[in-house]
Amino acid sequence: MDKYDFNFDDLSDEEKEEIEKEEKERRKAIKNSPLYLKALEIYNIVKVIVETLSEEDREIYGSTLLESAIILTPKIAGAMGSESWLLSMQNASVIRYHSEYLHTATSGLRIFTNTQKEYVQLLRTEMEEFRELFKDWVKTFNKLDREEYVDEWGLFVR
Repeated sequence: MDKYDFNFDDLSDEEKEEIEKEEKERRKAIKNSPLYLKALEIYNIVKVIVETLSEEDREIYGSTLLESAIILTPKIAGAMGSESWLLSMQNASVIRYHSEYLHTATSGLRIFTNTQKEYVQLLRTEMEEFRELFKDWVKTFNKLDREEYVDEWGLFVR
């Protein structure tokens, strides 16, 4: 039997219940984590900023701003739920890329658009707070078990 050959139906009702309970608790912990909550705040701010942009500015900035804001929460949840160092690092790099874009975009929004500067400053402040939460979160990756998987791209080497 393959070590990955698992059939949920083979479990007793008690075992299924315990697994479902643990999964529910894990999802709750993820959705209540400060990093995840901050990412939701960032998305809501970006949504408001995009709505306040002129039609022309929305065409230039709108889709990339929303894309970067939308990707944060699923990547955080994926990393937190994986218990995998490699997957966590991969997701963290995607999160960092999109977060840096959002932070950098605040300069362009401030200079080149007529959007309300208070919203732009709020996004900038939230991104700086997100960065600090992110750095603390990434430090927890060292507690994850080493995996036998080798990153074929050679980017994530322990």
